[in-house]
Amino acid sequence: MAQEIIHQLKVTGPGIDQTFEIPPGITAVGRQDTNHLVLVHPLVSRRHAEIVCADNACTITDLGSMHGTMVNRERLEPNTPTPLNSGDVIEIGAFRMVYEGAADTEPEIIIEDESAYEEVDESVVEEEETAVSPPETPPQPVESPPTQTPPPVRARDTTTYTPGIIAPLPKPATNGHTKFSLPAGLSLTNSSYLNFLPDIYRTGYNNFIARFLALLESILAPIEWNVDNFDLFLDPATAPAGFLPWLANWFNLSFDHTWNEEKQRRLLEEAHLIYRRRGTAWALQRILEIYTGKIIEIDDQNHNLDALTFVVKIAASERELSRSAIEQIINANKPAHTNYSLLFIS
Repeated sequence: MAQEIIHQLKVTGPGIDQTFEIPPGITAVGRQDTNHLVLVHPLVSRRHAEIVCADNACTITDLGSMHGTMVNRERLEPNTPTPLNSGDVIEIGAFRMVYEGAADTEPEIIIEDESAYEEVDESVVEEEETAVSPPETPPQPVESPPTQTPPPVRARDTTTYTPGIIAPLPKPATNGHTKFSLPAGLSLTNSSYLNFLPDIYRTGYNNFIARFLALLESILAPIEWNVDNFDLFLDPATAPAGFLPWLANWFNLSFDHTWNEEKQRRLLEEAHLIYRRRGTAWALQRILEIYTGKIIEIDDQNHNLDALTFVVKIAASERELSRSAIEQIINANKPAHTNYSLLFIS
C-alpha cells in the first residue's frame, strides 16, 4: 500500500502561531498578500521564497531575497533548490518554521493463522519436565567469612562557615537613555554577516567574531530595513504618525493640533485629487467634510451675494466645532481674491 506524505510547516513569529499544510505544487512565501504563505515583516521580501512539493519530497528555494533564507542555521544560495527533511528548521526574517513530513497510512493488522500451531499433549510435556529436572541435593553449609577489624572512623568536621553579607552591585547609569532592546529577527550571539566571510572565521556561533558582527548588525540592519521598505513610509495607511506632516507638505497642506491621526490619513489618501482641483468649491468642501465630519454646502451661485463672495454652510452648531480652525482652513484653500461668509446651521 503506497504511503501518502502530508507536508506541514509549524510557523511561529510576530503575530502568528499556526500549522500550515503545504499543498502539492508551488507554494509562494513572502510579504505580499498574493503569496500562499503571507509573513508580514520588514525582514521578509515581497516574494521571498518558494516551496515545491511532489508526492514524497519538498524543496525550498530562496528567490534572491534581501535578508536571505536559513535552513538549520545555514544560508541558502539564491535560486538554488534545497531538499527538506523532516525536522528541518527554516528561518525567514523573524519567523521560524519547522518542516514535518508525516505518512498518512493506517498500520496493517497481521492476523496470525491459528491452524499453524499444533496441539501438544499435556501429559507428554509433564513427562519431559519430570525427566529433565535434576535430583534434589542437600544444601551445602555456608562458611562464614573471617572477621576483620573495621577501619577507624574519622571524626566529622563540625566547623561551619558563614559567608558575610555581600552588597548588591550598583545598577549601571543610564544617563537618561532607555534600556536597549534587540530588534526582532536579530541575535546577540550570531550574525548573518558571517556568510560574507571565509569559513575560517566560523569557529562557532558563540565566538568573538560572531558576537562582534552581531553588534554592528543590530545598528546597521534597521537602517537597511528602512531603505528596503521605504514604500511603507510613503503610503498614508502605513506611514508612522510622525511622518504624516511631511507627506502633507508635498501637497502644500498643514495640520495643527486639532487634526487627529485618522483625519490626517484620510485627507492624505485623497490629497492627489484635492490638490489638482485646489481653489474650487469641490476641493474646499471635501477638506471641510473630512475635518468636521459634517455635511458642508458651499453657495457661490446666489444672485443676492456680492461679487466674488461665497457662503459656507455647516450642518452643526458652533459649539461643536472650532470656528477659528475652520476659518483658517478656508483662508488657506480659497482663491485669494474672494470673500466668504461662514454659517452654522444646527
